[in-house]
Amino acid sequence: SETGSIFSDDASCKSCLAGVVDSSALDRIGGASAMVAAAGVSEATDEEEEGRRMFDKRELRKRHHCLFEQHLSAWREKHVSHSPQLRLVTSEDARIRVCVRKRPLFDYEREADEMDVISTRGPSEVVIHNCLTKADLRTLFVSHMGFQFSHVFGEGVADDEVYTRCCEPAVRHVLDGGVATLFMFGQTGSGKTHTMSALLDRAAAQLFAGSEGAASASENVEQDGRKTSSAHLCLTAFEIAGKTMRDLLDYSGAQRELKIMEDKGHRTCVLGAEVKNVSTAEELMSLIHTAQASRATRATQVNDSSSRSHAVYRICRGRGSSSPCLLTLVDCAGSERREDSTHHDVQSRKDAAEINSTIFALKECFRVMRSSTGQQPPYRDSLLTRVLSDSFSSDSALIVAIGTLSPSATDTEHSIGTLRALQQLQGTQMAFETREDVIKKVTNDFVHPRHWTEEEVRLWVETAIGGRARAHAAALTRGTDGKNITRWPIQRFIMLCSNDEDVGLRLYQDLRRRQQGAGKGI
Repeated sequence: SETGSIFSDDASCKSCLAGVVDSSALDRIGGASAMVAAAGVSEATDEEEEGRRMFDKRELRKRHHCLFEQHLSAWREKHVSHSPQLRLVTSEDARIRVCVRKRPLFDYEREADEMDVISTRGPSEVVIHNCLTKADLRTLFVSHMGFQFSHVFGEGVADDEVYTRCCEPAVRHVLDGGVATLFMFGQTGSGKTHTMSALLDRAAAQLFAGSEGAASASENVEQDGRKTSSAHLCLTAFEIAGKTMRDLLDYSGAQRELKIMEDKGHRTCVLGAEVKNVSTAEELMSLIHTAQASRATRATQVNDSSSRSHAVYRICRGRGSSSPCLLTLVDCAGSERREDSTHHDVQSRKDAAEINSTIFALKECFRVMRSSTGQQPPYRDSLLTRVLSDSFSSDSALIVAIGTLSPSATDTEHSIGTLRALQQLQGTQMAFETREDVIKKVTNDFVHPRHWTEEEVRLWVETAIGGRARAHAAALTRGTDGKNITRWPIQRFIMLCSNDEDVGLRLYQDLRRRQQGAGKGI
């Protein structure tokens, strides 16, 4: 299943078993055998008194995070520090470019026993380490999954470099007269908002710097004694949630209906949307920040204000709604793990279904764009793809998709989903997948009881089950070592404990648990 839950004994079964043992089973089965069953239900140590219950693989990762971290550290030393030179997946003149950025692991995550399960190798490969536990809840292994993209950025890469590699070519393309679209993908809490804001700041500055550079000095005019550039841009901003659109720049309170139409030049227009004219980068960013604050959000387990809609920012040259669109920025809705849906209400689940439907339509348009059949992309399948029809239908349009990843082990499944979705946009397959068992170093603490010396057997009797059998250690006969005591039947332990069945059975159960634990290497 998506949450990967592994089940052991159900609590209700445990209660039923306890009830049977406490009532008729003791009389029917009789003696020591029935008390063994009772001891198996009532655990001896504090750690096992919690009872057997359902374990989620995310919880198991935290329980074994030290072993997993040791394994990943050795893997990185071998495969990252001496990684081969990887080729770029797409050329610099490719029409579709897909990039990935990994955020750092935060201090509060480390304090919660989280670990970094994502590695970047070279300029174009990201490896996610899926740390898993077999059904016995003891055997650990790691599945290393490699993905290659146009550009991959680790947690140490600055915003400037991400912009230079990903966004700057798109802005340069629109300044040269082309059309470009920038997508942002990523789960809630993966750093998507931070990356989007950083790229928008730099894009706004470059757009106005390029527009002013293209304008001649004769086009400048005097206003109130100040020289003002004639380079003007306009902005429209709206959000798409399922089959509805809402203007993010309409402050009147009375939401007008937005319609998607095509003009005579077959360019996509959004009728009814508020158009804001801007003449500086600061004005543009101020409006975008205002629009972002107006987006529909909903509290989730990961974020108190997760966006539940796709936000679209269309930047056009000139003034008015008839101006041709230059650059479109799409901030896709923050996606959630499926486990979170158990805490969602009906509306939240409906939002998630609509978000997934839109993303699917987007993938289909990308798939058709990459094919050489000449088929028209199915951009009419959703409102978002209809808005972006210029980018899908134009051979000169440039599309850049940036996915953000959380390195947290808890988010492993969602990070894998994000990478696979980006692969579908790019049209590639997983580069590799290898599986390695996590080798546990056996220490003296986990030596099998059969190898105990006579002194170690005596020490165990004195300290086991909280020292309750300490007084009986003197009754051990000379030569009783691990090889002998592991062959003892239950009655022999009861006799050792002066016929105290409760203490004898608990001592027997403790030895059996140690045998099982040493056999599993834990």
